[in-house]
Amino acid sequence: MSDLAAKVTKIQQERPAAFDLTTWVGAVTLTFAIAIAYFIAARLSLELLTKPEGVAVFWPAAGVSAGALIVLGSRARWPVVFGTVAATILANMLGDRNIWGAVFFGCCNAFEAALTAWLIDRYHGSGFTLARPNNVMVLLGAATVGTAMSGIGGAVAFKFFHSATTPIWVTWQHWFASDALGIIVVAPLLIEFASAIRDRPPAAELLEGALTVAMLALVSALAIFLRSDLLANVGPVAVLFAPLLWLAARCRPVFAAAAAFTVSLSIVWTTTFGIGYFGNPTLSMDERIAAAQVSILLVTIGASLLAALFAEVRDKRRVTEAALHASETQRYLIENERLAALGRLVAGVAHELNSPVGISLTVASTLAQRCAKFANQISSGPVRRSSFTAFVDSNRDAANQLVANLERAGELIQAFKQVAVDRSLADRRNFDLRVATEQIVASVTPGLPKPRNPLDLNIPSDVIMDSYPGAYGQVLTNLIFNAVTHGFADRSGGTMSLEATRVGNDFVEVIFSDDGAGISEDSQRHVFDPFFTTRRAKGSTGLGLYIVHNLVTEQLGGRIKLVSVLGKGTSIIMTLPIVADGADAPISAAGEMNHDQSIALPSDAKGECA
Repeated sequence: MSDLAAKVTKIQQERPAAFDLTTWVGAVTLTFAIAIAYFIAARLSLELLTKPEGVAVFWPAAGVSAGALIVLGSRARWPVVFGTVAATILANMLGDRNIWGAVFFGCCNAFEAALTAWLIDRYHGSGFTLARPNNVMVLLGAATVGTAMSGIGGAVAFKFFHSATTPIWVTWQHWFASDALGIIVVAPLLIEFASAIRDRPPAAELLEGALTVAMLALVSALAIFLRSDLLANVGPVAVLFAPLLWLAARCRPVFAAAAAFTVSLSIVWTTTFGIGYFGNPTLSMDERIAAAQVSILLVTIGASLLAALFAEVRDKRRVTEAALHASETQRYLIENERLAALGRLVAGVAHELNSPVGISLTVASTLAQRCAKFANQISSGPVRRSSFTAFVDSNRDAANQLVANLERAGELIQAFKQVAVDRSLADRRNFDLRVATEQIVASVTPGLPKPRNPLDLNIPSDVIMDSYPGAYGQVLTNLIFNAVTHGFADRSGGTMSLEATRVGNDFVEVIFSDDGAGISEDSQRHVFDPFFTTRRAKGSTGLGLYIVHNLVTEQLGGRIKLVSVLGKGTSIIMTLPIVADGADAPISAAGEMNHDQSIALPSDAKGECA
């Protein structure tokens, strides 16, 4: 899960590399690109002006500069500013504006784009997309502030450089409305197009989105360019709601932004040239402009919010599915660890049993041969007293060897059965901490590499736990195997110790220590994280201390901490309640148990940092 989130963040923060802004060639190229796009958008906008002050009704050029700066970040600030100022001056000079007014308008437009992008970067950061409803509101707020501030300068410029008779307040309103609409319509298209380049949609989604946008363009043409009584009653925006909803629900926000841009251009063109619904000659130009601006605002905000809502739902579903997959993978890996540890435990016990059982088999076969030989002596005639005495002595020695070796085998089997049953049943019961620890160590020791110093135990004999011996055994086994595998990976010697002391009447502190390689300070912060390991190349999975931490804190109800000094060793300090939390009633240590069940003992435990 952590890996998935990091990958998503990285993808979102990567910016398109169309312009290498670290070189002057890239900066100049971007400046010319912004200037050309801004100039074309500005010239189209100047075809429809308010009267008498001559403010453009719709200014998509504002969305070009603001959107480019939001996408490219602060590194593109000066290329965008210079391109915006140059294009504004050129577009105004080709009209009826003077040079000083054009320069002032250019500065206002550049300031507007810079302020809008700065606000978004200040309150959201890099990698801005419209895949969240909150982000849509952030864009609306930044566009409102940016256009409101630039509108003040624009209104003053119209008043002083063009001797406008319209009140400054009215001029400011027209500037604010036209620029805000331009940012709200065009900037989302640039932002989401850049996001689609970073994370390209599948071919099926691309085809579906393109077809839906084309269909919506056809519907908008029929709804906006034609006049009918139905459209007069419901309005063209209502007719477009169904395809916009389909587009938002099925495709990424870039397609909804493209659809809103297409519809907005259709509205502007029909209003400009007096065609269709928004070219109704019975309405005044002011009424038609107001209807067009409101329609553009409704279509754009509605499409953006719908697309953001559905995108957020899809993202949450993907995150949930990824988390479920990661959880299933984690459970699978943990189970594999347990099964592998069970195999190692069984192999170790089998190896340890080989000596007493093998000796017993040799002694028993020798004894059988002696009995057969003595029987032949008896059948062949009288047996001397010395021969009989030697036969009895040899049988006694053989019997003693058989008893000693079989008792040793029985102890190993009993310890293995007890430990295996504790882990398989996960039952809560009363148990002696010292006896249980000795049994666990006896079952684990055969699996350790030779030569190996014995584990030093210092546990009082009066600590009777009402807890889960299986979980305790898994924890202790993890720590022992991990110390050998990672703490002593580069040397065969070393010592391990386990001591326990009472802490008041309710707790016992268990400290497992080794004098191995230790763990670095950087790695100590992550040793309890799942899948953290410094030895992945050697087959380690990094689940050891994660399992230990979960068992100690959840099932045993205790606390755990790690103290380590690089090059001197590691100590794992566990504070366990003598009476575990939970309502399960303990069972007697001598009660009936099913000795056929067993569970694996995880071996990868110290965060694998040694």
